[in-house]
Amino acid sequence: MKVLIAEDEAVSRRLLQNYLQRWGHEVIAAQNGAEAWTLFQAGEFPIVISDWMMPEMDGLELIRHIRACRRPGYVYAILLTSRSHKEDLVEGMESGADDFLTKPFDHDELRVRLRAGQRVIELETALLKSLEDLAEARKREVEIGARIQQTLLLGQPPRNLPGIQVAALTIPSQQIDGDFYDFFSHHDRLLDVLVGDVMGKGVPAALLGAAIKSQFLHALRHLVLQADTKFPEPEEVVRMVHAGVTRQFIGLDFFATLCYARFDPSAHRVDFVDCGHTKTIHFRPRTRACEMLQGENVPLGVSEREVYQQISQPFETGDVFFFYSDGLTEAQNETGEFFGTDRLVELITASAELEPGALLARVRAAAVEFAHAETFADDLTCVAVRIEKETTAFPLAHAELEVSSALSQLLFVRQFAERFCRTLPPPALTTDSITQLQLAVAEAASNIVRHAYHGQAGQPIWLEADAFADRIVLRLCHTGESFDPKQVPAPAFDGSREGGFGVYIISQSVDEVSYFRDERGRNCVCLIKYRRRGKEGNSDGDDG
Repeated sequence: MKVLIAEDEAVSRRLLQNYLQRWGHEVIAAQNGAEAWTLFQAGEFPIVISDWMMPEMDGLELIRHIRACRRPGYVYAILLTSRSHKEDLVEGMESGADDFLTKPFDHDELRVRLRAGQRVIELETALLKSLEDLAEARKREVEIGARIQQTLLLGQPPRNLPGIQVAALTIPSQQIDGDFYDFFSHHDRLLDVLVGDVMGKGVPAALLGAAIKSQFLHALRHLVLQADTKFPEPEEVVRMVHAGVTRQFIGLDFFATLCYARFDPSAHRVDFVDCGHTKTIHFRPRTRACEMLQGENVPLGVSEREVYQQISQPFETGDVFFFYSDGLTEAQNETGEFFGTDRLVELITASAELEPGALLARVRAAAVEFAHAETFADDLTCVAVRIEKETTAFPLAHAELEVSSALSQLLFVRQFAERFCRTLPPPALTTDSITQLQLAVAEAASNIVRHAYHGQAGQPIWLEADAFADRIVLRLCHTGESFDPKQVPAPAFDGSREGGFGVYIISQSVDEVSYFRDERGRNCVCLIKYRRRGKEGNSDGDDG
């Protein structure tokens, strides 16, 4: 074991060194406390033997420095002293000494006290190893919980649904929780959104959440097959699920809050059943106001006699519906203050013009900034639904590409953007517009390689392209570090400072840029180039 000696008397220092080396220890010797402190900071010493009285820094001060030094592993400190009064021993113990050795020391006593110190160090090392094993097991449990959530609890938001845009977000807590959501589309005409939260923690809550989702699928399938012409109402679906799970939930002492909503763009209406869930936020751009939607039914698993009723709510183009779990509104900062519903409503009101994915990214950023933490005590789950005009909600063309995180792949990224734009039906983008889009997507991919993956090769970058009647949308997604454009300083064109040019080039090359995390937990950058107008609304001219 490595031992540090601090002793200003040469004979005593030499004796200590000889004994310890004879017993198989690696010994480093210092002539005073100051020298010992310098050596201690540069190495790792499980045991320190220090004289009390020394020049420059005495033994008590040395031990105080050691105790104040934050490093893994315990240091066993033995104090050499000729003092024997009770007050001296108390002072030494209060300074952090573990044991004392009276000068002149006996080598047998020294050996016994060293063995005691070794046992303490070995026990502490074993304890640290056990704690590390527990932490690793906990990490595996959280990873298993995350896989359970991704596989069983979290559905994929639909794409290309006429008249509706949807995005979902979950920030897992350090525990396995029971948040879940899913989406069921019917004949490209109706969209059912299911958002819920099983009250409880751990794998049981997650499995019960998965069971509820399965019951909803079973109820939908059963009721659709039974019906002749009429599609089953949301309240019918919830009642059947209620009949199938409530008795078992009561027996298990679990319950679940949820909201089951059906969006019908052709009827401009949403019908929903609220089972004690958090209030859904309905933002209307026409009035710039939010309405809190809430039903009167209790959660599933509370009462077998409950009769679930649906509520209808009209909507208009541009309206936004925001579903969320209490993990968002109950997120706390250092002072114990809750994020709260009022703060969330203000945020939705100020950000409702964003696409759902970008809106969720802004909500996530606000929650993280408020709590000064990337994770929370409870799962944070959100679903945003935006009502669109059907003519602009359905893409005319779609393409995908996956490349690896290498700068040599940028050529394929540029070619992907160009081929997609060149093969579109009119109105065509001008050559200048295509070049600008190529520049932006290549710069975004380069930033992902350099900064998100820190140059690590072989990591995935996914590209998705959608063409709408009025715009081209390119998304680049990755699993590297997230990016906050607000943290990037504006470029210095006088050469006084590097950095910031990539973000500037992207912003100048496309009409809109947004950064967000998608429903699969990937970090994304979304680039939008309008087909008929630029940032000021001007039409693209002909080439030349």
